[in-house]
Amino acid sequence: MSVQLPPYRPIKHRSGLKVMGAAFHALLMRELQTRFGSYRLGYLWAPLEVLFQVLIFLVIFGAIRERLVPGMDFSLFLVAGMVPFRMFQKIATRALGAVEANKGLLVYRSVKHVDVIIARSFLELVIYFFTFILLLVGLSFFGIVPDFSNLHIVIFCWVTLFLFSLGTALIMMIVGYYGGEITKVISIFFTVLYFTSGVIFPLHIVPEPYFSYLLYNPLVHNLELIKYAFAPNYPSYHIDIGYFLEWMFAVNFLGLLLYKYAERDMIRSR
Repeated sequence: MSVQLPPYRPIKHRSGLKVMGAAFHALLMRELQTRFGSYRLGYLWAPLEVLFQVLIFLVIFGAIRERLVPGMDFSLFLVAGMVPFRMFQKIATRALGAVEANKGLLVYRSVKHVDVIIARSFLELVIYFFTFILLLVGLSFFGIVPDFSNLHIVIFCWVTLFLFSLGTALIMMIVGYYGGEITKVISIFFTVLYFTSGVIFPLHIVPEPYFSYLLYNPLVHNLELIKYAFAPNYPSYHIDIGYFLEWMFAVNFLGLLLYKYAERDMIRSR
């Protein structure tokens, strides 16, 4: 008795972009479940976290906020600086444990370490940009309306800051993989950045020579330009977005270079 075999169907090979897209989607869904699946408030935690920080600084500096930031409401000043910086910080610090946290998915050859970084970073971008919009709408209800005539500048700053964060995340992933004890001082480094990037105080109140030193921080130029775009009367001096863009390209080049160097070691550790 002969057995009828099923008709032969050749396996369709997916293109590299389709494979990367499928890996990106799987990693994104996993990140969403990991980040928010166990919380009742879910996605609201991100805007609430930033909102609490803004309220704390409003209470602390409430009596002098009009003199502290002339030409711009202090609430808008905090939102314009704090939310983008938090996105950068989250993308960078979460990359430290990216390899260890995704070992279950990294056993598949189609999933690359860089896919993990892109998925995590994109999720943070969506969360914090949504938070940014939500807080701006909230401020508008209280009569604090930003100037939206330079909205294209704000979007440009967000996109370039995201790319800067992506390059930083690649570097942090390698540091987290090889670093050992050095990873413990990373949080201190980002705390220093937080207080030297003009997030909670305007730069014009800083006396020389410290003011000139702060301008070496590339984040200053991006965040100050966002504030200036929302409030043209805001006293923002010495903004050099070209300097920030040079840092953005340099950080991404270094991140890709380190990733290429460490990729074989990370693949062996799967």
